Amino acid sequence: MSKGIDIVPLVIVPLSFLFVLLIILIVKAPKTGAWLLGGLILLSPLAVLGFVKSSLSAHADATALVVVPLSFLFVLLIILLTKAPKAGTVLIVMLLVMGLFGLFFRFGHISQRPIAVARIEMSAPPAMTLEIPPIPNPSIPTPSIPTPQVPVPPVSATLAPIWSPGIEKEMDADIYPSKLSAIRALGSRLDKSVRALVGDVNEAPRIILFQQELDRALVVELKDAIGQVLPQAACRIEAEQKNLNPGEVGVAVHLTDLDMQPAPWLGSSKIKVASGTISLIVSTTTGGMSLQGRFAEKPWIDNFATFASNRPDQAFIVARSTGTCTSESEARQQALWDASQQVGHIVWNRRPPSGPPARDAALISPSDLERNGLVADTFVQSFEGSVGKIWRQAVLLDVSGAKISQLYRLKSVEVRRARESWARMGLSAVGVVVLIGVIYFFLNMATMGYYEWSLRIASVVLAIVGVLSILMVVH
Repeated sequence: MSKGIDIVPLVIVPLSFLFVLLIILIVKAPKTGAWLLGGLILLSPLAVLGFVKSSLSAHADATALVVVPLSFLFVLLIILLTKAPKAGTVLIVMLLVMGLFGLFFRFGHISQRPIAVARIEMSAPPAMTLEIPPIPNPSIPTPSIPTPQVPVPPVSATLAPIWSPGIEKEMDADIYPSKLSAIRALGSRLDKSVRALVGDVNEAPRIILFQQELDRALVVELKDAIGQVLPQAACRIEAEQKNLNPGEVGVAVHLTDLDMQPAPWLGSSKIKVASGTISLIVSTTTGGMSLQGRFAEKPWIDNFATFASNRPDQAFIVARSTGTCTSESEARQQALWDASQQVGHIVWNRRPPSGPPARDAALISPSDLERNGLVADTFVQSFEGSVGKIWRQAVLLDVSGAKISQLYRLKSVEVRRARESWARMGLSAVGVVVLIGVIYFFLNMATMGYYEWSLRIASVVLAIVGVLSILMVVH
């Protein structure tokens, strides 16, 4: 923003003064003005080259830096044509020749690089270009929009393919949202380890699961997962670990790196959730190997309906990334965008009946969610795909009545301040136009109308420059 406030007026205002001086010079001495204007036109390619190489070309208001000088040049050529037609015609022809030469150089430069462009287009894998509209959480219906003028686009009612239940069985994940899902995913990949240790593909393996200190539900889940990938295997559960006989495969489950942290969605230290690593030690009488998977307990991911019903005094929704993301930041951006849309629906439908419409208050940004404490928890997960890592992210949002009301009030204040800023800008622009009109009136009277048309043109251009400067400073 600093460039928009400092650099642009410092460039345009001196140009405006030079423009007025050139108008007076062309009116009083057309030949001298024509020579000076021609010299400036000949030097313009150097100015354009410096503009492109400098940081001004990437400026948010770079268009104004190009359009305003071109407008000045157009007005000067018109005045020169009326005062010195031959000189004005020569300058116009010179501009056309320079423009044609620039276009020829530009297109010739581009035509030398068709192969590089084709390679860039071929480098993006089709699997990474999936784009799916934002989606709501299926467990909580999205509120209906009372009027068609709500500035919140509709959301999809189906989950994106990246959130399909079977994806954790197809690809290895770096982390899982619970011990149960980690056990399930590791068990679905246990067939490769068992066949590598047993060797004989024709013999049905005999698998023994050692429960030891592990929760019974986790061992049963592991047994079910093994039964799906090895239906011919004989699988049983033993309470304690024992020596294996030839042909038997033992599977022991170990929990390591356990860490207990307060549940982030509660805001207190009374209830804690676990994170750590689950290891499956697969062994026979001749050898062994292990499988590992990290987990962090996120009950709102595995079963949101149960999570929400166990907390009737709170209100939560879940937002998710909506496409196949190749980076963690992209997945976060998609999840927060989905969250902004869902919260925008809720803010619009829960607005006070007696309050102002403030439709703009329903335009929620990701920073609004984080500043007002609506983001209760996040879950980031990556998978090892065939062409690299694939990311997805889910966000748990606290949409209780108090937080939504506070967010609505803050957004309403923000909208009101923005409208007041635009109103002040409009009044400032009107004031500038009136001031320039008064100055023109007195100058025209002082010169007895001798420079009437020159002063009119200068006044109009100065008014345009003044309004543009006000717009850029407010922006």
